[in-house]
Amino acid sequence: MKRNIFKVLSLIMALSMIFGVMQISVSAVAIDYKITNPYESVMHLLGNDDNHYKTNLHTHSTYSDATIPLTEMVKEHYNQDFDVLGIADHGVIGRDWDQKPTIIPLYQYNPLIGNKQEHFTTEEFEAIVAGTYTDGTSRTKTNGLQCFTGAIEGNMLVLQKNHVNGYFMNDNRTEGVLGDEGDFDTMIQMIDEAGGISHINHPGDWLGSANGELVYDEDGNVMLTPNGDEMTVGYQIATDSGNVQFFAKPLRKYKSCLGIEVYNAFDRPTSGDRVLWDELLKVIIPEGRNVWGFANNDAHVNEDVDTCFMDFILPEYSQANMRTAMENGTFFAVSRYERGERIGTTKEYPTVTGIEVNEENDTITITSKNTDSIKWIADGVVIQTDTISIDGVCQSTIKLQNYTEDISCYVRAELAGEGGKTLTQAFVCDAGDMESLIDRSPFTPAPIDFVTVFRKILKTVYNVFLGIIPELGK
Repeated sequence: MKRNIFKVLSLIMALSMIFGVMQISVSAVAIDYKITNPYESVMHLLGNDDNHYKTNLHTHSTYSDATIPLTEMVKEHYNQDFDVLGIADHGVIGRDWDQKPTIIPLYQYNPLIGNKQEHFTTEEFEAIVAGTYTDGTSRTKTNGLQCFTGAIEGNMLVLQKNHVNGYFMNDNRTEGVLGDEGDFDTMIQMIDEAGGISHINHPGDWLGSANGELVYDEDGNVMLTPNGDEMTVGYQIATDSGNVQFFAKPLRKYKSCLGIEVYNAFDRPTSGDRVLWDELLKVIIPEGRNVWGFANNDAHVNEDVDTCFMDFILPEYSQANMRTAMENGTFFAVSRYERGERIGTTKEYPTVTGIEVNEENDTITITSKNTDSIKWIADGVVIQTDTISIDGVCQSTIKLQNYTEDISCYVRAELAGEGGKTLTQAFVCDAGDMESLIDRSPFTPAPIDFVTVFRKILKTVYNVFLGIIPELGK
C-alpha cells in the first residue's frame, strides 16, 4: 500500500515538473516588437533648448468672437514667452499681423459693443518677430514670436462646437463657412481639397464626455475604470464604440486630418479627450497610421493664454518645418491645467531631452528635465510609473516584454512636474498581429435634435441678413 502511494506521489511530481517546464517554455517565448518612434527624425535636436518651440495654433481675436483685439492677444503670447503663434479665428484665415484679415459680417457685433478690431503696423510686426518689441512687454526670451499664417477654425456657426482647425490654407474657400451641426467631415474635406491639413478641436465639448456623474453597478457600488478611478458617465461616453468610430471615420478617410486636441484651454469640457485619444489609437494604429495629440489654449481672453500649448521640435522655424512636424508628430502636448484645476505652477514645463529606442531589447527610454515622474500608458491604462528624479531630471525605461498582456499596439508617456504635464505621441508597438486588432464596429451618426433644427433656422436668418445688408460683407 505504501509503495502504491509512493508511486502515485512520484507520478504526480513528475507530471508537475513536466508541465512546469512546458509552462516556462511557453512563457519564455518572446514577442519581437517592431517599434515606430514618431520622434526618430528629431532625436538629435531634443537636447538643445533652441530646438524646442513653445507653440499655440488655436487662438482668437475680435476679428471673430474673442473680447480682445489681435494686437493684445499677440502681445500676451509674446509676454508669456511663446515662440510660435497662429491666430485661427472662426471662419477667418490668419494672416501676417500687420495685415487686416477678412471681415466676416457675423462678428461685426464686436466693434458695435466697443471691442476694437486692430492689427499692428509693419514696424511693430517686424519688431515682435525679431524679439525687439518692448512696448509694455515682459518677455524674458531674446528670440521673437513667429507668426504662423494660414490657420482657421472651420464651421463658424455651430452651436454644438463641431469645430475643425485647418492649416496652410492658401485660398479663402473655408472662410465664412457656417457649417452644419455634427458635421466634421465636410470641413475636413474642404481643407483637404485646398491642400491643407487639419485636426479635430475639443471633441469632448461636442460629445459631452466631461460629464462627472458617477456610474453605479446593480448593487449600488461605484464602478471603476481600468485605472482604478471612479467611473463617470463621461468616461462611458468617451469609450463608447459608436462614438469612437464616429471620430475614427474622418481620420480613416483623410490622411490630412492628423488627430485631435487632447488638451484645450482649462480642460473643463474636454477632460475626457485623453480617454477618447487612447480609444482612437487602439482603433486607428492597427490600420496603419497614428493619431497625433494636439494641445491649444483656444484663447479668447488674456487669462486663457498660458493654459496649454505644444512643444514643437524644429531644426529652425519655418512654415515648411512646421508642416513637417505636424504631419510627423514631432511635438509634445503640454498643459498647466487638468479638469479645470491648475497643475502647473512654474513656467518650466516637463521637457523631453532624450529618447532612445532599442528594438533588440524591446525598450524605450525617455529622459526629461523639470520632471518629477514619468508614466507609461497603453490602451488608456497606466502600466508603469517611475518617480526617481534628480534635480528635476527623470529617466524612465519601459521594457515591452514585461507588459505583453497590457500592450495592444502602442505605448505613450506622460511626464509630470511643477510646470504641468507633457504628453508624448504614441510609440507604435507592432507584435505582428495588427490585422487581428482592426475594429470594424459601425459608427454612430450625429443625432437630429432640437439644437440641429434651431441652428438650421439660425443659419437661414443669417443668410437673409447677409442679403439685406451686403455692405457688411465688404
